[in-house]
Amino acid sequence: MSRDRGGLQRIFDGMADHLGTKIVSVVIALVLWGVALGSRSVEETKDIPVVVETSADVVVASEVPDRVLFRLSGPKAFLRAILDRRENPIRINLNGVKPSVLTYRFFSDSIRVPIGVRVLSVNPAAVQIKLEYLKRKDVPVRAELRGVPPEGYRFSGIQMTPEFVRIKGPESRVDALTEVLTKPIDLSELRGHVEKELSLDLAKSGVQLDGPLPRGTIHLDPISANFKIKNVDIRVFSTYKFRVEEKNVTVLVRSGPQDLEELKSIDRNQVFASVDLRGRTKGRYNEPLRVTLPANMGLVKVIPDHVTVTLY
Repeated sequence: MSRDRGGLQRIFDGMADHLGTKIVSVVIALVLWGVALGSRSVEETKDIPVVVETSADVVVASEVPDRVLFRLSGPKAFLRAILDRRENPIRINLNGVKPSVLTYRFFSDSIRVPIGVRVLSVNPAAVQIKLEYLKRKDVPVRAELRGVPPEGYRFSGIQMTPEFVRIKGPESRVDALTEVLTKPIDLSELRGHVEKELSLDLAKSGVQLDGPLPRGTIHLDPISANFKIKNVDIRVFSTYKFRVEEKNVTVLVRSGPQDLEELKSIDRNQVFASVDLRGRTKGRYNEPLRVTLPANMGLVKVIPDHVTVTLY
């Protein structure tokens, strides 16, 4: 019996100790809270993301801010904790709402604040949201060109692949577009025939690309040579034996100033002329030459431009 009394006594003593610790903790917390509340108030701005949710076949056709700003006033320590806190976005749930124009209001209770912190203002306090049906359409792509070709080159055209792209967005904005422009292509930075993926300028149109970006081949043809390559080999592609009357040719090229030094010691396997006679029967042929060059060179002229080949 005495053992039971001793055990109970120890339990009561432990509870008393814990209770005392808890009381001290609460008192300290209240003192700190009081100090914070009594400190000088400051003002800070906190922004919270905004997300508009709609049905799959309906989209927002008006400008809706992606963030709402809350002007707060209160103890500096409390505001610092709010500013450091990661906020969940304010979700405007418009699922099931048909195309229409409606007003959505933001209130001070859209943000959680502790006692002692006031919401002074909300900006914007309301937004007007226009909903339209989602539409898709194929439109042509037009290249936006800037600058002038480098010296010795001329622009001869651009080939788009594909020529049309599919866009999607609010019905009124898609209907208003008859073409889309590429982001500016600076011709002064290009030489020869350049193939590249083309970015589209859709920022102000309010629509999105619904598919891959187009590719474009920009053709800058050299019109004057600044380097001559002599004794260029002629290669003949054929299943027969052959005889070529011309042993080699001279190639006139255009290249950028930074590449001219490299041209003086160029690998001859990178520069050659060729004639493709595969599938031809035995006989004598006078054929145009095709010249293979490194990517940084533009062909101006090959001398002679035709060669005579006999297959036997």
